[in-house]
Amino acid sequence: MEPIRNVALLGKGWLGSAILEQLVNSGFQVTVLSRTARSADEPPASIKTLQVDYSSIDSLVSALQGQDAVVSTVGSSGISAQKTVIDASIQAGVRRFIPSDFGALTTRPGGESLPLNALWIEIQKYLKEKALSGQIEYTLFAVGPFLEFVMSMPFLTDLQTQTAPLYDNGMHTFSSTSVSSVGKAVAGALKNAPATKNRLVSVHDIVLTQNKVLDLAKKYSGPDVKWIEDPVNAAVELETILENTKQGDLDLFKTLALLKAALLGGKFEAEFKIVDNDLVGVPLLSDDEFERIFAAAFKPSQIIAQENLEANIEGIQGEA
Repeated sequence: MEPIRNVALLGKGWLGSAILEQLVNSGFQVTVLSRTARSADEPPASIKTLQVDYSSIDSLVSALQGQDAVVSTVGSSGISAQKTVIDASIQAGVRRFIPSDFGALTTRPGGESLPLNALWIEIQKYLKEKALSGQIEYTLFAVGPFLEFVMSMPFLTDLQTQTAPLYDNGMHTFSSTSVSSVGKAVAGALKNAPATKNRLVSVHDIVLTQNKVLDLAKKYSGPDVKWIEDPVNAAVELETILENTKQGDLDLFKTLALLKAALLGGKFEAEFKIVDNDLVGVPLLSDDEFERIFAAAFKPSQIIAQENLEANIEGIQGEA
């Protein structure tokens, strides 16, 4: 089987930029596809860029000629549009497709029942159908919430109010991965294409609990910060939120509440018991290494602004 050499990257936001860096470092020839002619954060001049219309089969087929693989990092508004990109990839002869699905729960057993995962599950099913008929290959990733969000946004701990809602006493474990390691995993999967064909690749940097993160927050927020711990029954909270979503749209704050209850409640196996880190070249973090990273990143004065909250939730949910 010929190795994958040419890779088209759809989207170049925060996660896309991290993946681009690792693809280039691994020796792939990368073409960045974008809806706009210019980007505020353009790739280096050595990287080929093409403007495409994601809704046009002809535009996409033309742009994807000669590509061995497509890696998508489109935002939530573009998830469903990936069906058109998949169809165009098949027409252009692309071998491997990696969808924008780098999330905490989109690939977990039972996760298909969560309304916040519906769009991602739909794309998974579409890809698997195409792969079953031999039209294209895929690789899916389970990465958990991004490590950067765990450390910085008011998700597990809220620096602004010094509060921490503890779901089931903060005891449940979950996997977490940095965007840099996600990029390494994508590049490693394409380097090891036969072993990552038509399967889920699970990776994490470290396994955490709320308690572990809160202990570090207490340690590095300073002696004058008094934390308030708010006990939450995860099962009851999850059921309440799911019932509320039946009565209206799943808005930003309902999404965040649902994600927290589902991820931190222990119901959906948020810790990956078996990982593929060695397969794709992603080293694990030790507790000491994680604490050093946490200490460097955890600055009480750097509270994520409200206007950035939506993008952060999207990243935890499954794409960026």
